Amino acid sequence: MLSDKLREGAHGKVFKLLFVIIMFSFVFAGIGSYMIVRNDNDPAQIGETKISANVWKAQYDDQVRAMQRQYGPQFNKVLSNKDAVSALRLSVLERLIDNVAVNTVTYEQGIRISDKQVKEAIVKEKAFQKNGKFSQELFNAATRNMGSSPDSFANSVRNDLATDLLFNPVFASGSVAYPYEIELLSKLFSQKRVVDIYTVDTKALEKSVKLTDDEIKSYYDANHGKFMKPASVNFNYIVLSVDALKKDVAVTDEELENYYNLNQSDFTVPSKRAASQIIIRSSEENFADKAKEALAQLKSGASFESVGKKYSSDKSFEKTKGSLGTLEKGSLSKELDVALFNLKNVGDYSEVIVDNYGAHIIRLDKITDAYVPALKDIKADVTEKYVSSKALEKYNKLSQDLTDITYENPDSLDIAAEKLNLKVLNSGNVVFGQTNVAWPLGVEEVQSLAFNEENRTSHTNTNVINITQDSCIVINVNEYNEEKLLPFDEVKSKAHNLALDNVVNQKAQELLEKVKEQAKAGTLNELDPLVLKSSDLTVARGQNKQFSDVFTLSVFAIEDSVNSGIIADNYGKKSLAILKKTMTENEEEMKKYVLFIRSQLAQFKLQKLQSVVTKAARELTEVEYNESAINSVIKESSSNLDN
Repeated sequence: MLSDKLREGAHGKVFKLLFVIIMFSFVFAGIGSYMIVRNDNDPAQIGETKISANVWKAQYDDQVRAMQRQYGPQFNKVLSNKDAVSALRLSVLERLIDNVAVNTVTYEQGIRISDKQVKEAIVKEKAFQKNGKFSQELFNAATRNMGSSPDSFANSVRNDLATDLLFNPVFASGSVAYPYEIELLSKLFSQKRVVDIYTVDTKALEKSVKLTDDEIKSYYDANHGKFMKPASVNFNYIVLSVDALKKDVAVTDEELENYYNLNQSDFTVPSKRAASQIIIRSSEENFADKAKEALAQLKSGASFESVGKKYSSDKSFEKTKGSLGTLEKGSLSKELDVALFNLKNVGDYSEVIVDNYGAHIIRLDKITDAYVPALKDIKADVTEKYVSSKALEKYNKLSQDLTDITYENPDSLDIAAEKLNLKVLNSGNVVFGQTNVAWPLGVEEVQSLAFNEENRTSHTNTNVINITQDSCIVINVNEYNEEKLLPFDEVKSKAHNLALDNVVNQKAQELLEKVKEQAKAGTLNELDPLVLKSSDLTVARGQNKQFSDVFTLSVFAIEDSVNSGIIADNYGKKSLAILKKTMTENEEEMKKYVLFIRSQLAQFKLQKLQSVVTKAARELTEVEYNESAINSVIKESSSNLDN
């Protein structure tokens, strides 16, 4: 749940896409920072808690960035439609209200979370870790880039933990998948269907179709969406990275020696141990007992080589003498590693160690103590680490300064560039989803920032965002070029090909519909020469390269009646499936689906429970909408699109 906080004309496909977006957006994101009382521009109040216009806007921006990453360039069509944008904004507001209602109920139930619990949750979050450890600098930068503060973010974490504490027991008990449900679904999933499949020879059909210029133009006029030049942005930007700062780090012998002396633990060569082993693999009968016999012979004075030759399962033992080479701590499995580094003297043997591979006896052959190499021997390595540390220090300072200056001077990047001795670069025209551009212009986060509605209409500096752990960027959009229709003359060839495909597909559909009707009526005798038939093909759920997933699902959607049929796409080719018979698999086959069905059914039930909990929480709290504030935001959004 914490990671979720860090990530960021009403016709046809636009609203279909919007429907999907609304269905899957904003499930149980924390709301700590939403609980801020504002003035009359607050769009909604839930009980005593108000949702501010700023929080609504921030969450909408986060949702847009997430959808841009998920759906790519096609999502820009949604953002250019006033009704679609308004609907998306309202869906975000409803999710915020849901979250406040749930947290209000949690608070009223007396659930309280301590500061220690909050701190532990934040420290464990991988997004705030660097090299496996919590980084305060990374945490501060991340919350700053979210437009939040450490205290505000911690408060939202507190609310998340409280909600989990109250509702997780409900979710855990209510999302159980029962055996009878799994058995019933397993029978359905393991079912197979035998079908006859009919297709059309589209290449032969295509030869019979001749299109006039008027028909091609008519197709172009009816399908403008297929002939659009994509939207693009042009922006100025400042990018800051540790790597770029390294070249400006001056290195003197004195500073290098001081750094070496202060950080000798970073350059220490760890202790190493050379070892050999006798292994008796678990595949051998009584392998553990044989290992005990071997150890007893070693302790009685027999040589390691003779005992190993007699007992070891390692076929190369006679040649290698069981050598494992020279090892650092952690090079072996935990059990073997502990045994080796617990041996005190060269020549000592471990006790028998049994694991999944067999029974082991370890001999210590040599000890190399840890040491710090002389500076002159590792000067290149010390220099590299020194330069990296100095560049990182400078980066941390500059990134904070960049954040402050670009915020205080929002209309241009020039002041920040001059004060910090950085360069303002220009992106040129960038299309969302474009990857063949210079770094970091092809990075999804950068493009999402540039195409964000607020950023591309305000022409002010964005927040400084982290591209990687060691680089960040701030941009100022100069120009946004709307998606536009390409002239017919420029795309006539493309329009001809698409129009031809459309006509061929329509004719293929008609031929297959006729076959489907005849098969259902039992009058299918002679096929049209253009129709091809494949008889008695078996279709099963799961991996089947012969049939696409969509086609497979369509086959199982046919009513369980002989000669019933369905027309569906199979790898881009219209295909008719006529059902011949249904087969139910045996119990062994059904077991293959049990694990999958159990996890999916539990997830489905959990989502339903979450929906029920949210609805109940809203019924237990009083929700008041500020219609004037909501309409004001919607109107401002529409005006920005007009501009």
